[in-house]
Amino acid sequence: MVLGGFVPIQTPLLHFEDESAYLKDSSVIYNSPFLVGSYFPQNAQSLSLFIKTDDVLTKKQCDQLAESLESSIQKYRFDGVHMVGRIFAQNIYLVNLQKEFSVFLLISFVLVLIFLWFSFRSIYGIIVPVTIVIIAILWTLGIMDLMGKSIDIMSAMLPTMIFVAGMSDVIHFFSKYFEELSKGTEPQKVYKLVVKEVGFPTFLTLVTTVVGFLSLLFSSIQPIREFGIYTSVGVTMAFILTYTLLPALLHFFKPKKLIKTHSQNNRSNNLLQKGLFLIFRNQKTILLVTSIVIVVSVIGINKIKINNILLEDLSDKVKLKQDFNFFDKNYSGVRPFELSVTVSDTNHSVWDYEVITELYKLDEFIKKEYNAGFILSPAGMVKNIYVSSVNDAGDRFPDKEDYESIASYFKKNKKNKDIKRLVSEDGRSTRISGKIADLGSIKINEHDKNLLAYIEKNINKDLFHFEITGAAHLIDRNNEYMVKNMTQGFVFSIIVIGLLTFFLHRSWRMVVVFIIPNIIPLIVIGGIMGYAGIELKAATSLVFSIAFGIATDDTIHFISRLKIELAYGKSLIYAFKRTYFETGKPIVLTTFILMGGFMSLMISNFESTFYFGFLICITVIVALIADLFLLPVLLLAIYRKK
Repeated sequence: MVLGGFVPIQTPLLHFEDESAYLKDSSVIYNSPFLVGSYFPQNAQSLSLFIKTDDVLTKKQCDQLAESLESSIQKYRFDGVHMVGRIFAQNIYLVNLQKEFSVFLLISFVLVLIFLWFSFRSIYGIIVPVTIVIIAILWTLGIMDLMGKSIDIMSAMLPTMIFVAGMSDVIHFFSKYFEELSKGTEPQKVYKLVVKEVGFPTFLTLVTTVVGFLSLLFSSIQPIREFGIYTSVGVTMAFILTYTLLPALLHFFKPKKLIKTHSQNNRSNNLLQKGLFLIFRNQKTILLVTSIVIVVSVIGINKIKINNILLEDLSDKVKLKQDFNFFDKNYSGVRPFELSVTVSDTNHSVWDYEVITELYKLDEFIKKEYNAGFILSPAGMVKNIYVSSVNDAGDRFPDKEDYESIASYFKKNKKNKDIKRLVSEDGRSTRISGKIADLGSIKINEHDKNLLAYIEKNINKDLFHFEITGAAHLIDRNNEYMVKNMTQGFVFSIIVIGLLTFFLHRSWRMVVVFIIPNIIPLIVIGGIMGYAGIELKAATSLVFSIAFGIATDDTIHFISRLKIELAYGKSLIYAFKRTYFETGKPIVLTTFILMGGFMSLMISNFESTFYFGFLICITVIVALIADLFLLPVLLLAIYRKK
């Protein structure tokens, strides 16, 4: 753009119809640093079209614009087209969410059916538990609809979470019910006995699971808070149905095959008996191995980094991710950079020469420090007009005399919508925006520190107030806040569950014994994250609070059963044997069901969903091992002292 008098005139950079001008155009372009990396790449193999939209567009407007652009592009025979931006990204996310919402539930459903079949060998043993949990899911989705809650990246996992978490209570009730029938207990007494021996432990597991999910209320992100609330509602629904609808179904149907499956002389009991003898003989070895695992995991935890990459959540198979990577590789990138600038001295405005030259210095530093492109700033506009208007301008900024005519134009046209978008009418506030590569919040924070240090040392601070802002910066800060919030939620879960344990057992030693087997799985996944380079961010930080609430379920059932057996007057060793047999099979079964449900999340195109499922699967496996091997050793130590 040049000034013809006081009127801006657009001049083309490329004369497409005139081949004789190509060489001259190329020379002009690649001798203009502000064009290379923004509109043209270094390899000259592509061309970038930058479209500035209104800052606030509705979903419908975004979809219409995206559809219009795609249909326009299809009219031409380009070798390749890469389109990026919010209007494309949000649609890709929503489409993938809608697909995964159904796929997660379907795969979880199939895997759970398989585990139920191998456990009960009965169609009835599959239909009844699944019916209970599906009704709980439908009720929860109905409540969500009544509350106007839509599907987002978090709520897409909600049916799977309810399905696997709600199934735990059903399995414990179901297993205990048929175990009693296999012993010959009279049918009319079975329900009371099940409620007495399993009802209270399952209520406690409900409390701990709900505490784990409600710890998400510490998050500052609304979808995560809502995820915690509605999952808690769903799990509570499943518990209520377990002790109302399930007994009614079992009252009318008592398959003999299920009674036989739960008899004492079966293969699972033989395996559990061998496991119990192994524990009695190798208590010191178990404690030693546990200590080694903890030390190794703690070393790994120290390697964890808090980082955020905008589209890291998407799989590399997704076209949008490939398009973003193309711009990061060939251009300056697509991550937004925003610096808010306020002229604090009331005697000056952005258009004063003293101010604009300081802003120009800042522009140049931002380009070098961030390798930024598409820089939009008042100083950049001034320089572009000057360079285009003066033949021998080179790459320099206008002196004060040459600047006066340019400044006069901007001041007279301060109400122009394009100028108002960049500089306020009073000339007191402006912004410097651009596009940079999505390097991750760790590296971006380093660049931000360098920028602030440069401003502190080289810019007249009496004139300005600066603040790094913009959507990407806010997402980075939100990720850091999220990690802190989840830490608070995790501590909240431990405190609440610890106090509950003390209230029930009146012993701080029992609190320690309860907490240790459930903390170890979290230490292990922290170590795995550190060694595997899995960064701590909003999604992965969720795992700790939720996993802790879920992991405690098996511990509660084991300790509660042991206390019941001791209350019946049995010896310590015999009580351990009965506890191991009574709770061992349901604990193993619920672990496999949890794994089956969460494994479905690992097929997601969203990396955060994949890691969520992967890390919780690791958690429940380690929790099972801790409950079957470490917990008995710790309990033996306490009860021997008594």
